[in-house]
Amino acid sequence: MRMVKKLLYGIGGLLALILLFVALCHYNPGLAAKTGDGLRIAIGMESPQNTSAAAVNVAQGGSGGTSPAGSPSTQHTLPDKAESTTNLSMMGAGPNPRLLSTTVTTGALPAAAAEDEGTLKIPGKVADLNGYIPIRATGTEISQKNADEILSTLTKGRTGDRLTFEERIYPYYHMLNDTQKALYRQIYANADALIDNFSPVKSVVSTDLKNAFTAVVNDHPELFWVETAYRYKYAPLGEVAEIKLTFNSTVNDIDKAKREFEAAAKLIKDSTYGLYTDYEKEKKVHDELIGRVKYDANAPMNQSAYSALVNGRTVCAGYARAFQYVMQQLDIPCYYVTGYAGENHAWNIVGLDDGCYNVDTTWDDTNPNTYDYFNCSDADYAGNHVRRDLSVYLPPCNGNKYSGLEVNPPDSVPTPPSQTTPPSTTTPSTSTPPSTSTTTPPSTTTNAGQQITVETVRGGGDNGYLYKLEDYYLTCFEEMMRTDAGTITFDVIVLDEKMWDDVYNAYAYGDVQDGFIERYLVEKHKNSCNISVEAQLRSDGSYLLHHTAYIK
Repeated sequence: MRMVKKLLYGIGGLLALILLFVALCHYNPGLAAKTGDGLRIAIGMESPQNTSAAAVNVAQGGSGGTSPAGSPSTQHTLPDKAESTTNLSMMGAGPNPRLLSTTVTTGALPAAAAEDEGTLKIPGKVADLNGYIPIRATGTEISQKNADEILSTLTKGRTGDRLTFEERIYPYYHMLNDTQKALYRQIYANADALIDNFSPVKSVVSTDLKNAFTAVVNDHPELFWVETAYRYKYAPLGEVAEIKLTFNSTVNDIDKAKREFEAAAKLIKDSTYGLYTDYEKEKKVHDELIGRVKYDANAPMNQSAYSALVNGRTVCAGYARAFQYVMQQLDIPCYYVTGYAGENHAWNIVGLDDGCYNVDTTWDDTNPNTYDYFNCSDADYAGNHVRRDLSVYLPPCNGNKYSGLEVNPPDSVPTPPSQTTPPSTTTPSTSTPPSTSTTTPPSTTTNAGQQITVETVRGGGDNGYLYKLEDYYLTCFEEMMRTDAGTITFDVIVLDEKMWDDVYNAYAYGDVQDGFIERYLVEKHKNSCNISVEAQLRSDGSYLLHHTAYIK
């Protein structure tokens, strides 16, 4: 009887606690949301970042979700990459003075890769031949009301419902579940149609979006105008409401860019005419590509196949995407692989009649060129290449029939790798008014990591001051591109308080990332950029904006 009473008392106490919790949630809705997030984390569901209304989260892309698609019992979760997130903070009150601070980060090295760093042995002559930049995703939390409004009004653009993708050529698509595949088709169709802003075709969370976007980029080197970065807005419970792609400057004359791209690819493809086997064609493409392309850490658009095929200067990502595209044109399976090889790196997997092989055209482009990393097995690459993200689901490389058949040329010229690093001259496609005035005193140039101060004032209004956000973005981009220093300071003058408010709001709502920061990170191959802006009211009603940027 005593046991029954104790049991009843216990149940009664538990019910009392539940009722107390329900009452607390009623008067404090945020408690319920936090508890829900905690439960989602506990059971492995997607959890949105907890930020203020004006917070901006920027993370290096990774993978997540479930793949391949199937029944719940057969699905498995893709590994999530460690995300590095940052917030925008606003300090002070009133229009003057106000201090802004925002950070955009491409993310940190995954923990697993950090562990491998001590065990991998990277040959000295290829140690600096890398440059792959992982996909960057920028998420901004908005209210549920705003999310519902966006979902009901923003077009979905092209849905790509009728598109199909053969697994033999497009393996990343087939790593996704059905929801992610639908989003993949939509992203591909909109990117192909140059539609950069749309709402998702299905209800998805950020992990679905990350997987789908990564798969599209990895499968389709022909979409060379699509940057490996995107932005999205999501509701408090994680549902994505809006997707915004980023296009590079080739979209300004896309027809010309496509003609140049196809013509350059055709030159390499045509060089394989008369060759009989896929292996012979593969070897010819390898030789032609590294003979035409030079490694250049400062090459513009270097994450695209366009940089290699048209401009002839790129990093590992450009080599790998260009090799992938030409091989696809020859109907030979060739996959884009991302991972770690001393630093973030990209290479390829090629499918021949007896299996798959690893190919690293970047590391073969030395002086003289080699076949050291051509048609290698996973065992051959074990000491210096590690796959990451969705690439871990690509097929193993166990072929041996076509490995070791090539002979390296005599190493008679002991010179370093064929690497050029001319100063980058690329500027965004933003026009400044004809009345732009520029005052540029001599600037100080120092090594990366040291401070450089550039006291430059640029303008474009009637009084010689900046009066449009587009001019502000261009000015900031140009000033930051002047150096590789770790700390950069510069000043600009904006016309009036309204223009200062526009700048302030651009930082508060994350628009500066699309405006100039994302492009700066891509062009300079940097991981993060933290910018503080301080405004000072001048006697004529204009504002002097003092910028301090911390670069990593």
